[in-house]
Amino acid sequence: MWLYSLPIRNTMNQQEFEDIFENLSPRRKEVLRGILAGDTDVALAKAMGITEPTVRKHVERISQEFGLENQHGNGRHYKRCDLVALVARYKPELLKQRDFTGVKEVAPQEETPETTDSPNTLLQILTANMPMKDYLEKQLQLADNEEKTQIAKSLNKVGYNDYLNGNFQSAIFYLKWAVTFNPEFAAAHYNLGSAHEKLNEISSACHHYEIAMKYSNRAADAAINNLARLSIIDGDSAAAIEMIKPILSRVEDTTVKASLHKNLGWAYFQLLQYEKAKKHLLLSLKLDSSRALTHCLLAKVQEAQGEKQGALASWQNCLKYDPDNQSPKTPDWKLHELNAWKLDARRALACEAK
Repeated sequence: MWLYSLPIRNTMNQQEFEDIFENLSPRRKEVLRGILAGDTDVALAKAMGITEPTVRKHVERISQEFGLENQHGNGRHYKRCDLVALVARYKPELLKQRDFTGVKEVAPQEETPETTDSPNTLLQILTANMPMKDYLEKQLQLADNEEKTQIAKSLNKVGYNDYLNGNFQSAIFYLKWAVTFNPEFAAAHYNLGSAHEKLNEISSACHHYEIAMKYSNRAADAAINNLARLSIIDGDSAAAIEMIKPILSRVEDTTVKASLHKNLGWAYFQLLQYEKAKKHLLLSLKLDSSRALTHCLLAKVQEAQGEKQGALASWQNCLKYDPDNQSPKTPDWKLHELNAWKLDARRALACEAK
């Protein structure tokens, strides 16, 4: 299903590669180095002060200058991989300079997967000159346990990168292989659950969250948090509270803890327990004041309590911290409930303006 090939021109030699590389504009060289580092379109756009479509246009032009032809449906995804493979063949020192540190490790969050870094194994995967499925099946048979662990980390990273770029099907492919190589890889199970959730495949998402929650680490806490959130959406707020309260005191990760308080606030709001809801939402904002969802929920609670001015201020913050206007992707990225609540915010502010 997902194939990596290297459509390099048959006539290309070392000198030709060097000439093309040296003639790249400074901007395109910067984009190429970002690609080699594993940076997403979002991260590159932010670092360079340009738009994501401009980044993609640079990738297209760089590929054309090197004579790479796209023979796949997911052109942008394969152009990146083909460029990495091309540089690995003709100028591998560029890979060593950046060492694939562009995508940093991030804590498991409510809606964003985490990644780990393993540059050597990652390079081998990205430059495999054979169908990816065949390559991974072969490695699964030949690798020892330590090698399987490293391969799983690298597959998790590729899946994470695809997730950030919105390529959820591709992310699932790599993350499934990550847990095949290491079935006890809690972070990969959590990330896989996140990717399935983006595709509204809730049963599969819950399956992998439930595996992740068996382990005593950040991924487990984040998985419990996401399961609680899904319970709230499903109308079972009491179950969400029962999941969150036993772990709340032990969680040290600030982002996860902020999400747990937010979901507790949401659950208590659904149960019409407004004072408890407000308490946990304010605790969440104390830990992370930039979460649009939390401001939206606080506005709803304040409206229910008759605090008109407070609610208007919270609705304004809901729109102020709208993740659609921020970069790179924030934890609230592409959440269905946020889209609905932003409409509530606009209605409330429009009514006040009349």
